Amino acid sequence: MVDAMSKPMRGMIHQQYLKNQDKLPPDFPARMNKITDDMLKNFPWGDLIDSMIPVYQKHFTKGDIDALVAFYETPTGQKLLRVLPEITAESMQQMMPLLQKSVENTQRELQEDITAMIKESRSKTDTSTPQKK
Repeated sequence: MVDAMSKPMRGMIHQQYLKNQDKLPPDFPARMNKITDDMLKNFPWGDLIDSMIPVYQKHFTKGDIDALVAFYETPTGQKLLRVLPEITAESMQQMMPLLQKSVENTQRELQEDITAMIKESRSKTDTSTPQKK
């Protein structure tokens, strides 16, 4: 799963580098990949799993879990376990450009809204403040 997360993150870093390579040092990708690797290596995976247990308990009965375990012992379940990381990585690679574009658009729209609100606030202040003669 970590590998599935690492590949799209590296792709995103590479895209950022390509967009801004004239402003970034040549070793930017290597440095950022090391930071990403360290972050993933040091991430508290046990805490993450522990935090998910109540969610699974809320949605699955013991019988459900037993059925899932039985499924994962089948050839199809084993195949799913084998290919799911690759599917996840490929899915994330497909989603990342869409998510990145959406985030960029949202940031741009928020900045436009903030700029408009500041302008509106200034114009209200300018019209409500008496002019000195």
